[in-house]
Amino acid sequence: MLSQYSSSLRDDLNRTLVETIFEYGIVNVPAVAAQISKRYVAENLTLEDAERLVLGCARLYSAPIEFDRNSWSCQSRKPVAADNGGLLIDIVQYDFGNAA
Repeated sequence: MLSQYSSSLRDDLNRTLVETIFEYGIVNVPAVAAQISKRYVAENLTLEDAERLVLGCARLYSAPIEFDRNSWSCQSRKPVAADNGGLLIDIVQYDFGNAA
């Protein structure tokens, strides 16, 4: 399903997920999908399709996920790096670095 979209959308989705995991330690699927779908209206990316893409990519990173449509809970969290010794961040950075 991801292959039907432009490479810029795919790259943006990947970058957004990595940044989200790095900053919050969790992916809020509806919140990230809303950001992505607003940026790619020209590609006819619906919110539902964006949610499927975000969920699928988050699963590839084995990232923790949540489905909070008001998206405020993840914004109030502190970054995860100190809490887990950077383990999740190391995994994401390693995978992202090898994907390029």
